[in-house]
Amino acid sequence: MDENGTDGWNIVVCVKQVPDAADVSIDPDTGRLNRSDAEAVMNDPDYNSVEAALELREQVGGTVTALCMGPPNAEEVLAEAVAMGADDGVLMTDRAFGGSDTWPTSLALASGAAELDADVVLAGEETTDSSTGQVPPGIAAHNEWAQLTYVEELEPDPENDRLIARRDIEGGYERVAADLPVSVAMSYGENVPRTAGLHRKIYAETEFDPEEWSAEKLGIEDEVGLAVSPTQVGGMDTAEPVPREQETVDSADELADRIAEVL
Repeated sequence: MDENGTDGWNIVVCVKQVPDAADVSIDPDTGRLNRSDAEAVMNDPDYNSVEAALELREQVGGTVTALCMGPPNAEEVLAEAVAMGADDGVLMTDRAFGGSDTWPTSLALASGAAELDADVVLAGEETTDSSTGQVPPGIAAHNEWAQLTYVEELEPDPENDRLIARRDIEGGYERVAADLPVSVAMSYGENVPRTAGLHRKIYAETEFDPEEWSAEKLGIEDEVGLAVSPTQVGGMDTAEPVPREQETVDSADELADRIAEVL
């Protein structure tokens, strides 16, 4: 029981394994990422969503479960989340998921979150390998849940089964309340992800073993994968660099004159 006399919230945080942006390349023939060319790491914005999930647990009690859809080696990012403090992790891994774009991906994660009976599901605002920002709203759409997007801060209201978010808007900010269950997209860099403690790191590396779920277990084997993904790469080209004119001036006054001429 938490201080409010409840069992707390079931908090699910979605994490994704992505290619290290410093090493990633694109196949010019398919328009897809060459994932094998780069080291696999946790998506940077997901660190912020894990931190937000852990802070929520500290305030309302309950559990934090990390959820990932990916190949078998994606268990490494689940282990990172557990090392940071997540209670458990679930890996959704199945060849049926291969080639899924954001629509079947959000369906799969929505199904996983529903299977976990989530009160709140958090994810980073976008992923570094696609940057669409579509998956957290997609989870809400598939499950017919409320959604809070581009969130800077969260304020739980457990007495009313609500979650309140602070969102940045032009010229200020707004506070938006949503009833549970809710899907939350955390903005990148809006909190400071905690460093994994030594004991948690040892546990994550030596004892943690995520539960694995297939598409069939979730009953969505015919609703995921490349065949049902509406997004197609129409083509790509390499932009030619534009030469830049350079000129050296001898004084600030001459620089100001030249700027005035250009403007």
